[in-house]
Amino acid sequence: MKRLRIFLVLTMMFILFPSEIIAQENDQRKQIQQFMDESLKEYQIPGASLAIIQEGNVIFHENWGVQSDGKSIKNDTLFTIGSISKPLTSLAIMKLVQERKINLDASIYTYLSSFKYDKENFKNEITVRQLLSHTSGISSYDGLKVADLKLRGKDSITKATEMLSGVKLNSEPGKIHQYSAANYILLGRIIEEVSEISFAQYMENEIFTEIGMDNTVSDYKRAHKLGYKPGYQAWFGTPVKSDNNFDDSGAPYGYIASTSSDMIKFIEFILGKQKVIDQEYFMEYTSPQVHRKADLYYGLGWRISTEENDSYLFHGGETPDSRAELFIHPSKQYGFILLTNKNNVSEVMHTTYIKEGIRNIIEENIAPETISVDYKLQWLTLISIFVVLFLSLLFVFHLKKQKIISLRNKIIGTLYFVVGISIIPTLVFVFDSPWRTIYLYGSDIAMLTYCLIAICIVVSFIPFIQNYKVRIINKKRKTA
Repeated sequence: MKRLRIFLVLTMMFILFPSEIIAQENDQRKQIQQFMDESLKEYQIPGASLAIIQEGNVIFHENWGVQSDGKSIKNDTLFTIGSISKPLTSLAIMKLVQERKINLDASIYTYLSSFKYDKENFKNEITVRQLLSHTSGISSYDGLKVADLKLRGKDSITKATEMLSGVKLNSEPGKIHQYSAANYILLGRIIEEVSEISFAQYMENEIFTEIGMDNTVSDYKRAHKLGYKPGYQAWFGTPVKSDNNFDDSGAPYGYIASTSSDMIKFIEFILGKQKVIDQEYFMEYTSPQVHRKADLYYGLGWRISTEENDSYLFHGGETPDSRAELFIHPSKQYGFILLTNKNNVSEVMHTTYIKEGIRNIIEENIAPETISVDYKLQWLTLISIFVVLFLSLLFVFHLKKQKIISLRNKIIGTLYFVVGISIIPTLVFVFDSPWRTIYLYGSDIAMLTYCLIAICIVVSFIPFIQNYKVRIINKKRKTA
């Protein structure tokens, strides 16, 4: 009888335990699905793809919405992955390090003898490691000056490197972390010099093929053949079809195009399922290099949390018309990739909110509330336009009543002109970004800014035009 009881208990355990696991997994899937549905609707994201891998199994892989040509998003739909390109470029460098073709701590002059930069009064030379960790001394602003230029073809990275030549360092190499596209453009050029083939070809031959990422590419020509479509920019959150900004010279830092299916394979590689480089070099590849804040570091192309019992790798990515999030937790054996096809400077946190929500569901089995949208920058600019327009109308109405245009009114007109021509330089200074970058990543704000400038410039001439009219009228009266 005792044996029978034991047998029945064990039988029930075998029946109920798997059922409980399946129920938990189904509940988790439902939470993720609902959370994604609500988030994509709230943030007006036209198309997205999410893939989650846990303990070697793909536990979630779904797609939402459409591409800019109206076709449905699928597992093999290409998205530009933005700065998630950096860990892939870094992996290529580490493979060449393993082959003894690159030394991480060698001066970049070792590989780019023709590239020149102004050291100012700093002593150290830039090393490959410093490029990877963004501690080269090249500023973020100088990197943006050569980013998103829509250069294409085999010599695109060479052209961008030549444009960067002569750049002036603003800090001692190795001392300060300054996130800069310039660093990865130079790394892309180093890969070309050392391998003697194009960056795109090297990545395809030695990285993508090795991992099994058959639909991942580093140039527009290949992306176009695989059906790549540009995404969307935004006007107060509303999606607006983007021009094709794909930049071949930007592939090392942000214009690699991939699919959620291919990115699953990259996550599997990081979680230890595949082998591209030896363990010694893999440990270096995923190690923290420079402290950022609290437990967060930047590594060799990775953002890294070193919090005790919660260490993980992650990186976000953006182009003018796409945003992506990659998150990998090796100790908990899970990771996920989120690809979306809309972007705006005011929406950079939206995919971060989604990323943290997915983490919460996976780790805590609790779905968070979707955080509401916030378009403060756009509304602030729009309100500024109405305020300036209202004051301008009052000023013009006042001028029309004047028989003589006073010096005071001329000074006000001059101030309108000065304000008008100062708006863009002020924004460039405040955001520490070239105007072209602000325009690409915040087209709605840029267009509203143009309206504000136009109002100021037009109003600035009115006192002088009115003064001219008054003089003509007075002259006619005297003649009469």
